[in-house]
Amino acid sequence: MTDDRSRRGTVSILRRVIVGVIIGSFSLAALGGIVALLGGELNETAWRVLSTTAIVGAFSVAVLCCVALVGRRLQPFGLIGAAVSIATAGFAIALVWSEWDWPDELWQITWSGIAMTAAFSLASLLLLLADRDRSAVRIGLIATLGLFAVVLGMVLYVIWWPDRTDGEIFPRVLGIAAILAALGAVVVPVISLLLRDRSAASGIAAETHARLERAARERGTTADALLSEMLTSLPPVPRESDRRMPQDPTEPSGPTP
Repeated sequence: MTDDRSRRGTVSILRRVIVGVIIGSFSLAALGGIVALLGGELNETAWRVLSTTAIVGAFSVAVLCCVALVGRRLQPFGLIGAAVSIATAGFAIALVWSEWDWPDELWQITWSGIAMTAAFSLASLLLLLADRDRSAVRIGLIATLGLFAVVLGMVLYVIWWPDRTDGEIFPRVLGIAAILAALGAVVVPVISLLLRDRSAASGIAAETHARLERAARERGTTADALLSEMLTSLPPVPRESDRRMPQDPTEPSGPTP
């Protein structure tokens, strides 16, 4: 119990630090954008400041989506997505402020990072539903994430090998996959709202149910077996008659004459 509380405290501090850094950086970028707009003529420097503000704002939202998984089973996925987002934002800001022509490879890396940032951020939000125990939600989530992977792979292929893509079939397949992925991103959360978890229907909170399953996996058993074992080890509840105060032995047991 103490270890669990310590872990949750560490996760809470980590979340606060990440959110604080994001808010601070975005606030500074926003302040620079306001100064550029109020400074008079919108010259090249002003446009660069405004572009930096937009980049920091957009990628800050992406990082927040990814760090939503911190403290959950799929935390590594969110941290990887946050790292990709931060690195891509750095590339994009360097592109805005650089005075020299970038080679094609750096442009391809930047556009690849943008595509991966979008995929990681959306997938991280959907993965918040990974603990739901409804089959419809889990199947829809797996299918949607699979479509995300297909779309991301096809987009990366276009970025790195544009001359090898079929101009007739490839864009049609990419469009269909993107539409289905967007449909799944909308439908799966709606289904999760309409279908309550079995644990919620039985009066057990979803977080408590997830902790029970995690503890069962660590012990190599099932949640039902672990719960049954815990209930068996509990002392029996005294009956109402046993809860009455014992009679004083010096007091006569018979009726008082």
